[in-house]
Formats: sequence, structure tokens, C-alpha cells
Amino acid sequence: MMRVFLAIYICFCMNLIAEETPTTPEAALKRLMTGNERYVHDALLHPDRTYERRQELKVSQNPFAIIVGCSDSRVSPEIVFDQGIGDLFVVRLAGNVIDPVALDSIYFAAQNLGASIVVVLGHENCSAVSAVLHHNDKDIPDIAKLIQPAVTAAEAEKSANPLQSAVKMNVRMVVEQIKKFNSIPELMGKKKIDVIGGYYHLGSGEVELIK
Repeated sequence: MMRVFLAIYICFCMNLIAEETPTTPEAALKRLMTGNERYVHDALLHPDRTYERRQELKVSQNPFAIIVGCSDSRVSPEIVFDQGIGDLFVVRLAGNVIDPVALDSIYFAAQNLGASIVVVLGHENCSAVSAVLHHNDKDIPDIAKLIQPAVTAAEAEKSANPLQSAVKMNVRMVVEQIKKFNSIPELMGKKKIDVIGGYYHLGSGEVELIK
């Protein structure tokens, strides 16, 4: 019985690894969340990390998703979503903030590389957001300026968990910034791309989608 199960599982894994690049926001999100589910349950496939994959991507890339994340060492998108080389276009700054350079990077991938979804990924116990929340941000003045509006808005909510509220508010605000940048609204209108938020739970490894 175990051999049969193992054979089925291996076939499933091979089909998953060989699947085509998602071309719609819905398909891209499904692939990300399926990968995160594998990560949560310690069933990683480590797809797209072979010699053949490296050769395939020598000339060009076609990432299916753009991840705007925090620089935190505990939140590596390729691991969290169990993806491989060439799958994700990643933009990372402390506090998952965005500046003009980050926005240009996001837009470049959306316009030229075929990505179908942008995920702004905040996370539990974010040190950058915590520093702003507790007025201990003298070492990150430029980042603090970008996070402060979210902290102010979150404080007005008087949440039982101020840090979590501030992190999620920061994600929502970054999502709205991206949605308004350059021709992203036009791409969204044509349903070629979507921009959503996520919140990563450090203990469980789960990515919670934010609305």
C-alpha cells in the first residue's frame, strides 16, 4: 500500500514541477498558495531547481509572480511558496515598503516579463514596523517615513494587537500604491495582473491573504 501511495505521490510531484507557467492572476495565486500549503505541511517539492531549468533560463526569464516582501531572513519567498529558479520576481526592502526604484522594478516585471500577480507580503513581528510603532526608528529614518502612515492609521483602530494591525495596514497601503502606479491599472482592467496582500505567520508558515 505504501509503495502505491509513493508512486502516486511521485507522479503528482512530477506533473506539478512540469506544469506550465500560470498566465492568469487566479492561476498564479493558486500556484503560490498550493506551494505555501506544501511548505506549511513540510511537503516541499523544491521545483524548478535543476540543471535543465538553469539551462532553460540562460537567455530569458518569465516569472509568473512578483513578490514585494520584507528583507527579514525568516521570510524568503522562494521557500515560503516552494518555488524555484525563474518562478518569482522578488523585490525586498525592510518593512516591505516601496520607493520609486522598487516601483520601477515591479512595473518592469509586470509590463515586460509576463508576471500575472503581485503579492505584497508582510509578516508577523516585523521589526521595521515595530520600530516605528514604538518610536525606536532612528536607524531607519527613510523607511520609517514610509511606514508611519500605516502605523498612524492602525493606532486609530485601537486594536488588541497593535503590531499585527500596523503590519496589515502597511501591506494594504503598499497594495494601493502599486495599483495606482503607471499603467498597472490598465493591466488590471484587462485582467492581465492583480495586486493583493498577504500576511506571513512565522510559527506556522502560513500565508494569510489580506483584503
